Amino acid sequence: MKTSVIFATFSIIALSVFLFWARFNVYDHNTAITVNDDRDSYTFTAHYDRNETGRVERFINKNISPDQMGSSENDYIDANTRLDDNTRFYIKESPGKLKIRLDKMTNGTASYYRIRKMCEGVKELLAGK
Repeated sequence: MKTSVIFATFSIIALSVFLFWARFNVYDHNTAITVNDDRDSYTFTAHYDRNETGRVERFINKNISPDQMGSSENDYIDANTRLDDNTRFYIKESPGKLKIRLDKMTNGTASYYRIRKMCEGVKELLAGK
């Protein structure tokens, strides 16, 4: 009888730990990147390991300096922003997810190339290059 209670308690604890791990999906190495570059807009979307969020944020902040987006790996950003050089773009960022959209009609060629180069750098960072 005592063995059954101990076994049941252990099973419940083990199941709880597994469900907690599965819920937060701490060990997810799937990376998916989509780029859509058409006549009117440039859109970059990435889904990646949550543990890479800090590296991605630091890379973006370095490329948009002196402006800053997020300062913590747990930040959630959903904003239309304008940089010091008048580059305007939409960014939605959360742990493991990033979306950047640039309207080519409201931005110049230099702004387009700046954001595109930054997104290509994020792609290389996530690819491990």
